[in-house]
Amino acid sequence: MDQVDARHDPASGGTDLEADAVRRLVDRAKGGDAEAFGGLYDRFQPEIVRYLTHRTRDADAAEDLAQQVFLKAWQAIPRYEDRGVPFKAWLYRMAHNQMVDHFRSRRPTSDLEGLDLPVDSEAETLLLEGEMQEALKGALERLTEDHRQVLVLRFLMEKSAREIGEVMGRKEVTIRGLQMRALQALRREIESMGGLP
Repeated sequence: MDQVDARHDPASGGTDLEADAVRRLVDRAKGGDAEAFGGLYDRFQPEIVRYLTHRTRDADAAEDLAQQVFLKAWQAIPRYEDRGVPFKAWLYRMAHNQMVDHFRSRRPTSDLEGLDLPVDSEAETLLLEGEMQEALKGALERLTEDHRQVLVLRFLMEKSAREIGEVMGRKEVTIRGLQMRALQALRREIESMGGLP
């Protein structure tokens, strides 16, 4: 068996060697090494953008928010302490907080200028898909923030209960219960709307 495979750590989503490499980069970045922080950025930025895109449903906003997350991470990394929680979980918490701030400050706007409308053959399919997505989004929005976050991390980001626990600062068993309650709450919301289109 390959040594890397033998040292695989399913809890961290990678290998012990990978976790050691991240720790070394973090230690160097804490000392002000911008190149080391760049290595952390390259490693984690795509995943943070994907998480924020799922949560905001806006790729441009997600990119902007991710930039703010990494700027804040660079400013805060000298104070970062590894307390048994992976560096990635620290970034996810920052991303979650940045996303919450984004929604608090956002004002709904409607700008249809420059929108390409589909041809009639595509319109009905797109309309039905759009209605289902909107209905599901509406049901998700009526859930508590904890329920919404656990469902996004589990089903859109495909994180394990352990990884979600690290991100949310809770035990794995608590996350499993929270996920079950979140799915039940989502089902009730969908039923109260008369089901999905």
